[in-house]
Amino acid sequence: MPSWQTLLSALLIVLAFPPWNISFLIWFCLVPWLFKLSKTKNLKDALHQGLWLGFFMSLGGFYWVAHTLHSFAMVPWPIAILGFLIFSVFCQPQFAAFAPLLRWLEFRRPEKNLLLYFALIALIYSGIDWFLPKMFMDTFGHAFHRSPWLRQAADLGGAWLLTCIVFFVNMILFEVLRNPKLKNKNIRLLSSTTLVILVLNIYGYFRSHAIEQLLDHPQKQFQAAVLQGNIGDFDKLASERGVRGAAAKVLEVFFSLSDEALSKTPKPDVLLWPETSYPTTFRNPYTADDLARDQQLETFVKARKIPLLFGGYDRHQKKDYNAFFFLAPEGELGLADAGDLQIYRKNILLLFGEYIPFAEDIRALKDAFPQVGNFGRGIGPSVLEIRSTNPAVGIVPTNPVICYEALFPNYVIDGVNKGSRLILNITNDSWFGPWGEPKLHLALSVFRSIETRTPQLRGTNTGISALILPDGSIRAQTKIGTKEIMNVTVPVLEPVPTLMKKWGDWFGITALITGLLGLSMLLRKKRKTPLPCQTGHSSIL
Repeated sequence: MPSWQTLLSALLIVLAFPPWNISFLIWFCLVPWLFKLSKTKNLKDALHQGLWLGFFMSLGGFYWVAHTLHSFAMVPWPIAILGFLIFSVFCQPQFAAFAPLLRWLEFRRPEKNLLLYFALIALIYSGIDWFLPKMFMDTFGHAFHRSPWLRQAADLGGAWLLTCIVFFVNMILFEVLRNPKLKNKNIRLLSSTTLVILVLNIYGYFRSHAIEQLLDHPQKQFQAAVLQGNIGDFDKLASERGVRGAAAKVLEVFFSLSDEALSKTPKPDVLLWPETSYPTTFRNPYTADDLARDQQLETFVKARKIPLLFGGYDRHQKKDYNAFFFLAPEGELGLADAGDLQIYRKNILLLFGEYIPFAEDIRALKDAFPQVGNFGRGIGPSVLEIRSTNPAVGIVPTNPVICYEALFPNYVIDGVNKGSRLILNITNDSWFGPWGEPKLHLALSVFRSIETRTPQLRGTNTGISALILPDGSIRAQTKIGTKEIMNVTVPVLEPVPTLMKKWGDWFGITALITGLLGLSMLLRKKRKTPLPCQTGHSSIL
């Protein structure tokens, strides 16, 4: 059974993340759990406490999954809750994988070189956390998404570098609290912890200051209007109005918002509609109604003489894609080869949301879950051009990212390294409800701008749309569940070198290998110790 210490640690972790954002709790969130592990009898008990920690952390942090299963998969609430409970068992596997290892090391730690030992343990944890599959790619380091200095270290090693430091601090604090009478040793341990955090803040201060200076003098900038239509559930709208009526309503909302945006000062150089805002395939009509909608959209862009970036669906070689379209006002109306259209097709698909494994070969799976899209995969990171009608802006190379893809550092880094100067992120978080997921998704996306030192323009259907700057700060954002126009000035900077851009998402695998090799070498030097049954002594660290 879970102990109160494990439950307390799970609670502290949850409170450190969105929507609560009490980030300082992350520095000691694991201390209660480590105390419980110090009293476990064997590896099996340690495994159980790891499973319980992951389970309760998931219950508190990912409760919106039940809403998703109910609203998107359209299953009854009892089944949705059961599915969420099963999901919670596997959502955070790093704790279950790491707890037995820490328990095994209980009687093997060296008496000397404790700081090195703790650092190696932290590296191993961070590496395991990076290595094991997790649907939402979250880690302790993401808790610092609102910390102006601490988050800057993500351009060195991503959020997993911050996770490593967080775990190291938790280990030190546990050791100090476990042996409060060893004052001299504790002073040395706390001094080292203070030094690590101080160095992290000093780096963050100077790095953020350097980015602020670049933002004060951008190479160029342009005006973009992000249109948040607050239409999240097309199927619900279709059931009320019919498919034709629903599609007409969606376009009516976005056309109206677009005209309102174009009347603002300063006038936008480009319009951005969010993921799947265009309710059918574009320039691949299935019906006469689809063709009419295509012509209506193209007429709108041509008449307003404004580039339109929008999410919709594409069909290519008998396969459907979740796509991002860049439609320019120039070119012959309606001709797909007129040079006025660029298309990006989503590559990283959401499991059980946009595809089901083996559904192509097993017809029964398709029939069982008809609401789940079976989309094709695009070619991967791409650079498309925003062709502004403002001569002072000209062409801005961007790497499009659709929703789930924003959680993967290497994917965004590859796009930036191909020459992008702007991360263009369209998202639909409406299926996850209006509670925690939209804020968590935004928090995770912030790190893509820090890692690449590239501004990010984010457009969503129901919130939160935002302009994220290269230091991770958010210059503008919308509310959740509102119809809004976010008219913002987007800076375009000279490329900023970062270790993450040079080496990619390198820290996790490096931490795992370094930690395991370093720990094996350290333990090899330690003399053998008596078994616990011979001494009666119990200590985890």
